[in-house]
Amino acid sequence: MSFAYLASSEWEASTMAVADSVEEVITEIGFGRWQALVLVASLLLHATAPVQQVGSTLTSAPLPFRCSYDNIQSANIAEVTNSTSFRTIQEKDIGLNDFPSQCLQVLDNPIGEQLTQYNKPLSDGVSKISLSQKATGLPSCPLIEYDFSTFDSTVISEWDLVCENASYRPLFQMTYSIGAILGCLFCGQMSDRLGRKRTLQIGGVLSLLSVIATSISPWYWCVIFARILTGTGTMLMLFPVYTLVSEISPSSQRTLTAMLPGLMYFLSVSVLAGAAYFLPHWRKLVIVCNTPLLLFVPITFFIDESPRWLLQKGRSSEAVEILRKAASQHKVTLSPSSSLILNKLGQMSKDIVTEKFKDNSNSNDELSTFRMLLACYKARGMRTIMIVTPFMWLLKRSLYIGIILNANNFTGSNPFQYVALSGAMGVIAIILSIPLSLKMPRRILLAGTLSIGGILLLLELPVPLEYFWIKWIMVMISFCLVCGAFQVNYVFLSELFPTVIRTRGFTFTNLIGSLGEMSIPIVTDIAVQYQWWAPSVTFGLAGIIGGALVPLLPETKDRPLPETLQDVEDRYWLDYTGLDEEAPASKDVTKRKATFQV
Repeated sequence: MSFAYLASSEWEASTMAVADSVEEVITEIGFGRWQALVLVASLLLHATAPVQQVGSTLTSAPLPFRCSYDNIQSANIAEVTNSTSFRTIQEKDIGLNDFPSQCLQVLDNPIGEQLTQYNKPLSDGVSKISLSQKATGLPSCPLIEYDFSTFDSTVISEWDLVCENASYRPLFQMTYSIGAILGCLFCGQMSDRLGRKRTLQIGGVLSLLSVIATSISPWYWCVIFARILTGTGTMLMLFPVYTLVSEISPSSQRTLTAMLPGLMYFLSVSVLAGAAYFLPHWRKLVIVCNTPLLLFVPITFFIDESPRWLLQKGRSSEAVEILRKAASQHKVTLSPSSSLILNKLGQMSKDIVTEKFKDNSNSNDELSTFRMLLACYKARGMRTIMIVTPFMWLLKRSLYIGIILNANNFTGSNPFQYVALSGAMGVIAIILSIPLSLKMPRRILLAGTLSIGGILLLLELPVPLEYFWIKWIMVMISFCLVCGAFQVNYVFLSELFPTVIRTRGFTFTNLIGSLGEMSIPIVTDIAVQYQWWAPSVTFGLAGIIGGALVPLLPETKDRPLPETLQDVEDRYWLDYTGLDEEAPASKDVTKRKATFQV
């Protein structure tokens, strides 16, 4: 089947006319009650996202600890050896009020075999004995006592992820990212095949069940598995709701409806910090911060499906019914031209509607997806988008999530303040970004904020520690800029991909971005032990490179959402060759190189 640009084809002209007419009908309907319920669902979802995406700063925060020997360990202490995973000290060097967060030297029993089990009663002669000590089974920390002055319980303290077990700590955050990757693999296909609404329902139920499992499971590996399911469920909700909101909003309101969920997200980050301060127990925090899911799941059964998606599937009568209901809810009397458009759509057969709104009508969805991706990489405009946007998102997500998860390296004494301030800076960023995004081109805004944010992280490095407040100011300004870029990028991405592959393009891009997010704990928890400057250099360069990639993408501000792959290619040639959008197709068809042939 050929999707080449056909200059003299009435079919092509009709396709563009129908697609533009749907945009005009939605614009005439306006923004109101119809979109409000979907927007509420999006806000509820973004209220729960912080505890999953950045909550490990508080739920798995490392607590100061001290280790002691069991009374059966009276053998000679082995010679001190350097270790790449943890440091060792002698018990006699620890005072009663000290929590050095260092491991002891490993003891050997009289026959030279290393002791691995320490279940004997504690000796009354040890000065540091307290009721909070517990046996761990770790050779270098057989008895451990935590400083619970900041938290009552974290993932680290509950399962003693210190010393020999320290390598298990990053799994709590990394497995969420693994689940997000799995969600991206399924989300696009499910959303384009089952619909935006059905995918939201599946993701909501999965997330709710996985959160319950996380909060009650007594085993660490069960929690890790539940975290994977949580990441999967979150992605099954996040991108379909963004797609749905963008597809039912008029172009004049699209920026606002896409930015408001980001405002809710950052408000919830600050709320998360306050909740953690008053509920310093990680299980209680997870339960409380996920309560909005109890409202989100029922709401998904009352929202309408995207009319654009219904038209892609040839279900024109359902799409027309939803659009007429929306007009009735908004008390809008459609113009004769819009009414005529809806009447014609309602009378079209399924085959005709499918042909007009899809680039590939192959009934085999898996094969169709492969052919669409193949067509994307054959056409210059879509190829640029499919290569640049995933890599840009990998860098952007690494920069954004990395700054938040690096809280324990910026301040180990008050993580609540750091997270709350991060949320406040995000709110400021969104408030400032909304008017800027309404006036400035997407590319200039994104390139500027990402680049300046990355440069500030690099400039923070030479600032002396005694001027820590300068470091804080620079990091927070950088975070503010990155937060603005992060949310504008969601709007930009939804406008880059056509309706026929919008969710799949969204999720494919986020899948690559999740790979960067998954690697962040390696930088913030492991690499920093070798080089203190590793996080700032890594995230600073990510911002600079990400900003440099933005100009390669086409501008989308104040343009209708593309419906087909050909629409994207036309936009590319308009931006980069100066073709007149209003010129007759026959005059410039020879210059257009789109060859959507599979």
